[in-house]
Amino acid sequence: MKAARPANHSSFESRRRDKVVDVWRGLGEPKVGRDELHQIQSALERESVAAGGVTSPATIARILADEGAELRHPEIIEFDALWRQAQIENEAKGLNGVSGLAAEKTLSLKQAESLIMRLEKLRQRFERTGNEQSSKQLRALAIEGRQLAISRAKNRSLVEAVRLEQAEIGEWLRIWLQTPTLFEQWLELRKSSPDFKGKFSQQG
Repeated sequence: MKAARPANHSSFESRRRDKVVDVWRGLGEPKVGRDELHQIQSALERESVAAGGVTSPATIARILADEGAELRHPEIIEFDALWRQAQIENEAKGLNGVSGLAAEKTLSLKQAESLIMRLEKLRQRFERTGNEQSSKQLRALAIEGRQLAISRAKNRSLVEAVRLEQAEIGEWLRIWLQTPTLFEQWLELRKSSPDFKGKFSQQG
């Protein structure tokens, strides 16, 4: 017998639950272990049901337990732990993709823009998946990058053009840290301003 579904379930939660149960029933309602969880996760990804958030093996197991499925608990615990470790490693790789913000090499405006746009995509992903640890690491990286840019802007051994760029990058990171959702719109306005064009005519 199907478990009662709370009235306040979101559309995503309802679609995910329905898909999990449908795939399990399509498999013949077997006992649930590693193989079954993997097949159900793959089905969620293929049909973009996972777009509303990553679905862990433990979440799938809970849904199926509500439906009366028999669970192979040791397999589920082991598979969920391995899956979570893989998620952590994937997030770490994502952070490596923006580590250039805090690198020793001086960034150009074009490079900084690309990295900050990637920062925002990662921030949105971490927010969707509830990954608070990676969100904090991302913010710390942006703060470090801003401090480096400000330091370089004050470094009299660098040519004035580079110092101006670094000051600009520091400002970009300040805006992103304060209002990340508005950064892209703000940057377009900034790049079209007379002040920006006057300072960085070579940047297009």
